[in-house]
Amino acid sequence: MKKWLSQIILFTFFFFLYLTPVVGQNTLTTLGLTSATPAASSYSLRKMSSTYSGPLARITIGTNYYDVYPDTTSGLFELTSKISAAMTTYNAAVAIASTNALSTVITAGTTNATVAIWYDQSGNANNVIQATAANQPRIINLGNIEKLNGMPTLRFVGASSHFMESVNNVNIAGASSVNAVSSSISSSANTANIVTTKAVTAFDGLTQANASTSALQIKTDYPSSPDGVYWINLPTVGAKQVYCIMNSAIDGGGWMLAMKATSTATTFSYVSTYWTAVNTLNPTDVTRNNADAKYDVMNYFSAKDMMAIWPDIPNSGAESGSIDNLTNWTWLQNNILGGTRVTPINFFATSAGVSKMVMDADLFSGKGTAFSGQTQVRFYGFNYEGNPNAKVRWGFGWNENAAGLFPLGDQGSNDVSGGVGMGTNFGNYSAGDKINCCQNTTGINRAARVEVYIR
Repeated sequence: MKKWLSQIILFTFFFFLYLTPVVGQNTLTTLGLTSATPAASSYSLRKMSSTYSGPLARITIGTNYYDVYPDTTSGLFELTSKISAAMTTYNAAVAIASTNALSTVITAGTTNATVAIWYDQSGNANNVIQATAANQPRIINLGNIEKLNGMPTLRFVGASSHFMESVNNVNIAGASSVNAVSSSISSSANTANIVTTKAVTAFDGLTQANASTSALQIKTDYPSSPDGVYWINLPTVGAKQVYCIMNSAIDGGGWMLAMKATSTATTFSYVSTYWTAVNTLNPTDVTRNNADAKYDVMNYFSAKDMMAIWPDIPNSGAESGSIDNLTNWTWLQNNILGGTRVTPINFFATSAGVSKMVMDADLFSGKGTAFSGQTQVRFYGFNYEGNPNAKVRWGFGWNENAAGLFPLGDQGSNDVSGGVGMGTNFGNYSAGDKINCCQNTTGINRAARVEVYIR
């Protein structure tokens, strides 16, 4: 990161780079931050964290270098601050504080000091350096600490004065902000370069090296990202190519394709191990083409929300299921496990997902005109097992005998079923809607294509 100025002289009191996903070892308590708001880098002439125990800066005086520690009372860079023993190279290892104060190496009216290293207080060791003394910002002028509004500061002087490059790359894995306090006191055509990072990596998912942690993270960091294939760094298996829906009209976007099914196969029937085991099917087919596929996203990504797009079920006017005003039917279920994140295979394999009713099926917006129903049971949710021959991984349980909403009602002779991952009496469809008899509403009544996304 660079900041270019139209003035040659700059005062700065503190500077820190805040990256939301990067967890530093030290919380910047002086700024009132918490562990939920970590900093990737933090540079200041005061102690920024109660847990930071290192020096504030390494100063240059003549041919010697000293590490200067925060004053034990004020936490500031002061003449009473403890210093290390003298070093003869700017890049020597960090030196511990001695019993000597900074004032012991300063002569009033004579001594000048500049800064060779500004130490990163975040705990990420992103120190910034300037090896050339003539280009270092000044911290002490003729025996006096440079100050602005009574606080210690750095002063950039001279046409070639610029600050430091970080010793490490600064990786940006999410939304970030940069905060600095500075003041210009001179107008000049010259420029001063405060801090540059050695390299900045943007995890935009466009290459394997820049794989992001999820489609939602990419959407957050790069809101204009289009739908398409991105590299996602999945737990256990690492970076994989994943088809992602970024369109904000699709419940805000940030969706990753976990599986897709054709309308002509029973690959993903209720009993298929693809629902509960770590396996894949055609994982390199990262398109929305009409085909069967299951991806590692379903095996390893801990999701909170689930969505289905039904490519061969068209909208009905403005109605398109859970998300209206689209061209194809949709199902949307946010917070599939009450907001707790879970991998889909674990959700479908464990009791957490068994006969997990979400609501009365007649109230589910995804039913609409596309799916058939009956008057009783009216289960909508996951892993319906009320009737052993009418099981469904995500969808409906219906009957018309004996009044009652699930778990009440007669579930011994279900006549209608629909959803994703269907049971033996209903064609073992990977997905669709099927009537055997006695419906009170009629939907598509056939197998259907489906794409299942998570985030």
